[in-house]
Amino acid sequence: MDNLLFYRRYFNSSEKNWVIFIHGIGGNSLTFFPQLKAFKLHYNILIPDLRGHGLSKGLPIPACGKYSLDLISEDIFRLMDSLGITKANFVGCSFGASIIRIMERSQPDRFRSIVLTGAVLRIKTSIFLIFKLGKWLSPYINNHFLYTIVAWFIMPYSNHRESRRLFIKASKGITKIEYRCWLGILEEVKSQLDKIYQEPFISESVLMISGNEDHAFLKDCIIFDKMHGRTQIIILPDCGHLSSIDKYDKFNNIALEFIKKDVKGNAKL
Repeated sequence: MDNLLFYRRYFNSSEKNWVIFIHGIGGNSLTFFPQLKAFKLHYNILIPDLRGHGLSKGLPIPACGKYSLDLISEDIFRLMDSLGITKANFVGCSFGASIIRIMERSQPDRFRSIVLTGAVLRIKTSIFLIFKLGKWLSPYINNHFLYTIVAWFIMPYSNHRESRRLFIKASKGITKIEYRCWLGILEEVKSQLDKIYQEPFISESVLMISGNEDHAFLKDCIIFDKMHGRTQIIILPDCGHLSSIDKYDKFNNIALEFIKKDVKGNAKL
């Protein structure tokens, strides 16, 4: 297949299940470096760079000049098809959680279980306005400047330093054209997430691992969990938006235990 996403693949055996990691806006496949050593002992691993991120460069840009959630989801499904992966466990961080939600609604049979960290289940007005301002100012400012502002807004404390550093470093690789293509989906993302927030995940095997200092998204995760009892949520202390980095050992242990219990698509802790 042509125009596939760049990916990192770690294959153990055909007897092992797959775990697919989905990073957020501004990140790349290296976001999940803290998970590799622990997860690849037990599973086959696939970590794509989303279009315009990392090494996924040069993919065709739609004539409308912006991306869509369906297009981003289809990129991942096409990559899975090209590698013969019919079904997988999914791990998503930040906006990667939003993409997983859209993907699951499109092809639910391809999901064994779902683990989310720093899940963006909907976009609060303050963050939406920051990105909206970035879209308006994009012809005049360096796009990396906006990502730096967002990083400090979402991950402000000293114990978030490594997560913030990795996010800012990864965002430097996004070109101005790609930056504008991603900002172009703002309204669609907010509208879609607001709509499906009222609906549960289709899978019964969903775990959200959040940091107690994730001031931007934790509240929405807690409310969602109370609305739809099908999910589980674990809140880690002294941890920010990305528990997979801030407390990666703890995150890895919890996530692996959850996925291992998913024998018949019904993982519980």
